[in-house]
Amino acid sequence: MNVKMKSLLVAVGLLFVSVAQAQTIQAGLAQLDGDQPSKAKATFEGLANSAPNAENLFYLGYYQLRTGDYNAAKATFEKGLAADPKNPLNSVGLGTIQVANKNVAAAKVTFDKILADTKSKNADVLAKIAEAYVMFYDNTKEEGFNKGNNDPGEAIRLLDLIPEKAKKALTADNLIVKGDAFLIKNDGGPAVSAYEQALLLDPKSAKAKVKIGIVYLRGKNYKEAQARYKESIETDSNYAPGYKRYGEYFIIGSQYKNASKYFRKYLEKADATPQVLLETAKLLFLSKDYEGAMKFTQQAEAGGIKDNDIFRMKGWSNIELGNAQLGIENLEQMIKAGVKPYPTDNLYFGKGYQSLGKDSIALTYYEQAAPFDTLNNLNINIHDIKYKEKKFKEAAAATAKAIKWKEAKKERVLSNDYFTLGRDYYFTGAYLPKEDTLGRYEAGMKADTALAGAIGVNDKFAPFYLWRARANSLADYNNTKWSAVPYYQQYLTVVDFAKVDKNTLFEAYKYLGGHQLTVVKDSAKAQEYFNKALEIKPDDPTIKEYLEATTTPATASPAKPKK
Repeated sequence: MNVKMKSLLVAVGLLFVSVAQAQTIQAGLAQLDGDQPSKAKATFEGLANSAPNAENLFYLGYYQLRTGDYNAAKATFEKGLAADPKNPLNSVGLGTIQVANKNVAAAKVTFDKILADTKSKNADVLAKIAEAYVMFYDNTKEEGFNKGNNDPGEAIRLLDLIPEKAKKALTADNLIVKGDAFLIKNDGGPAVSAYEQALLLDPKSAKAKVKIGIVYLRGKNYKEAQARYKESIETDSNYAPGYKRYGEYFIIGSQYKNASKYFRKYLEKADATPQVLLETAKLLFLSKDYEGAMKFTQQAEAGGIKDNDIFRMKGWSNIELGNAQLGIENLEQMIKAGVKPYPTDNLYFGKGYQSLGKDSIALTYYEQAAPFDTLNNLNINIHDIKYKEKKFKEAAAATAKAIKWKEAKKERVLSNDYFTLGRDYYFTGAYLPKEDTLGRYEAGMKADTALAGAIGVNDKFAPFYLWRARANSLADYNNTKWSAVPYYQQYLTVVDFAKVDKNTLFEAYKYLGGHQLTVVKDSAKAQEYFNKALEIKPDDPTIKEYLEATTTPATASPAKPKK
C-alpha cells in the first residue's frame, strides 16, 4: 500500500472517529437536557476516559457544571487546558464557573481575553460564552435580572457575532440559547421567534416546543402553552421535561389529579436520582398528591439528600393524610433545625391541632396565620371554632372577614357565605338576655341583611326564607310589627313538603295563624293555619289557647304567642 493511500485511510478513519465522537457528545447533551444525568455522566466519562482530549474533557466539565458540581468541573477544565492549551473551550469553562458563583464581572474579564485571543471568530467559543450568561438563571427561584448570575444582553450580542465574525449560521441549539436570553429579559415575542427558528432547523426538538410553552404560560396564554407541551410529548415521548412542564400547567389550573399524573410520568422518564426524586416529591406535593410526595421524599432521604423543605413537606403531608400528631412533630423538628417557618406553617399547625380536638391551640395558630393568608381564607377556620364554642358574635366577625377576603380577591361570594353570616348574627341575638331588646333588634337586623344577600344569590332555597323570618321575629321580639310574616309566607311557597322537616312547617303555620288572629282579625284563616299546625303537633298548648280565643266573646283578649 502506497503512502498516499495510507494517508487517505488514516484521514478517513479520523473522520469517522470525529463523527462518532460528535454523535456521542450530542447523545450526552440530549441526556442532560432530558433530565437523565446518570446516563449523561456515563456518556461523558466514557468519552473522557477513552480519549482524554480537550474537547471530551470540556464536555465532562460542562456536565459537572450543569449538575452543580463546580469543584469537579474546575478540576476537569484545568485538566483539559493542560491537555491542549490552545483549545479555548476549557478556559471558557473556567469562566463559566465564575458566572455560576455569581461573579459575572470577573467572568467577563476571562471571556473578553478569550474573545480577543480568538478574534471573536470561533463559533463554539462565542456560543459557549453566550450560554454561560444564561445557564444559571432560574425563574422558579426568583433569580431575576441583575442577580449576578446572568447577562442576557451580552449573550444575545455574542450569538449575533457568530454569522458576522465566524461566518457560520446559528444552529438550533444557538437559537434556543438566544430564546432563553430574551426570556430572561421578559421579551416574550423575540423569545418565541428564536425558539420557532430553532424548530425550523430541528422540527423534532421537543426542547424548543417546551420553551415556547414556557413563554406562553408566563404570558397567561394557557391554551397555547398546553398545545406546546402536548406537542413536545408527542414529538419525543422520552423527553422528561415535557411531562414536568405539562404537570406545572395543570397545577396552575388547579387540575391536581392531572398534574400528579404527569409528574409521576416525568419520574418514569427522568433519572430517579435523589435530587430528581426530591424535585418530583415537591411537584407532587404542590399537586396535592400527598401520598406520592411522602413516598418520593422518603426515597430521596434514603439516597442521602438533605433539604430543609423535607420537614415542611412531611409535616403538611402527614396532616393532610390524617397523621396529625406526626405532622406536628415534623413541623416542630423543622423549627428546632433553625428553618424559618412560613405563615402557612401556622395554618398547618392549626389544622393539625384542630383535628386532634385541641381547638384553643389551633385557634392561636390560625389567628397568627390569617393576616398573611392569600390562599386559604382562614377566617372560615376561625369561624368554625368560634361557632362550635358558641361565641356567635366573634363567629359573625370572622364570617364578615371571610366575605371581605373573597371580595378583595374578586372571588364570588356564595349564598352560603351570606347565610352563615346571617345565622351567626341570629344566634348572637338569640343568646342575649331577653331584656336586651336593643341588642336583639340590632342582631336581628344584621341577620336580616345578610340573609337578604343569600336570597339575592339564590332565591329558590327555602331555608333562607325560614331563617330570614326568624331573624325578623328576633328583631320584633314582642310582635309589634309582625315583620316575619312575608318571609314565612315565601318559605311556604318554595319549600318541598315531601322532604321538609315538619317542625319548620309547624313554626311557620303557628306564626302566620297568630298574625291572622291578632292583626288581620281573620278567625277563619287563623284557624286554617292552626289546624295545619296541630296536624304536626296536636298537643301544642299555645295553639289551643289561640283556638279557644277564637270561640270566646269578642271582648276576650287572645293569648299572646309564646316563644
